[in-house]
Amino acid sequence: MVLPIITRGFGVRDDYPDASLTTLNSGSVTTDTFTSDGDILTWNVTMTNPSNGDVAVLYRTVSGPDPKIYQNATVRLNVTAWPSSNFQLRQWVAYTPSGTTDTGQNSLANTSNLNQYIPTNFPLTNGRVLNNNTINETGFEILCVTGGAGTFNFTILLDFIYVYKELLTFPAVRQPIALRKRRNMVEIPILQREGGVQQDLGSMSADITIGGHLINTVAGQGQATNTYTADQWWYIFSGLALETGTVQTDGNPSWQWFQSDQIQAKVLVTDWLPQEPMGRVQFWDYALQLKKFDILPETSINDLGPGPAGISY
Repeated sequence: MVLPIITRGFGVRDDYPDASLTTLNSGSVTTDTFTSDGDILTWNVTMTNPSNGDVAVLYRTVSGPDPKIYQNATVRLNVTAWPSSNFQLRQWVAYTPSGTTDTGQNSLANTSNLNQYIPTNFPLTNGRVLNNNTINETGFEILCVTGGAGTFNFTILLDFIYVYKELLTFPAVRQPIALRKRRNMVEIPILQREGGVQQDLGSMSADITIGGHLINTVAGQGQATNTYTADQWWYIFSGLALETGTVQTDGNPSWQWFQSDQIQAKVLVTDWLPQEPMGRVQFWDYALQLKKFDILPETSINDLGPGPAGISY
């Protein structure tokens, strides 16, 4: 099992609650439309006879933090129409006053990963070396790398782009990761009837529990990607629980992005339970309780992707 990961240190995010966005397009872009349902932004682009280097950029102007401190980003999206390998889909993070951008090294889309919600983590390599700059734009870019004659259509469902301090790999997870999905079933008693009548009131957002040990970790050793002592881990997770209590400009709380082998979700840290067994030094037990954060009602498509072969709803 790969150890689960979670974001830490809110910088700036666009969760696409609306479609008040700006475009930066080459002349070959003949169609560029985008709409939001309050959570997912649907972006449709058409390029006609594009040349090498032609772009369609969709971004939002933000009042962001210092990229030297907030050095990491995660994006999640679903590409449903992608015409060919002549194009790349890249994240877009821009800085002021330098005008420098970070767009990642690899395309987020190709013809083999269509119709899947895929999260991608990437470092802000250009931003972290800038002095006295702030993040002022976040979005996505379609780039033509090999020009060609014809009409090319793209459809992309954008979930979010999120810039934060660091991506934490949980230390020493020793307990099975538990996910609890519960429906609110109310039983109505009927006079002199044996057995009540069941009433379904919908479901609760899933609870996720991770348990293990707080130990000294060194980035690059084992699966560790963070260098912290066990004591530092204690206070990092305490701070993560406190960060949940801040509300962002889109009106939603400061959710984190959590990912394990089987689970991908926006989550709120609801319970933090460290334990200090007597006689141990720099070796503590812990449990972290997460609540899956749903902006809109859950659907199997948006929450789970297409699922394994042979399973559909």
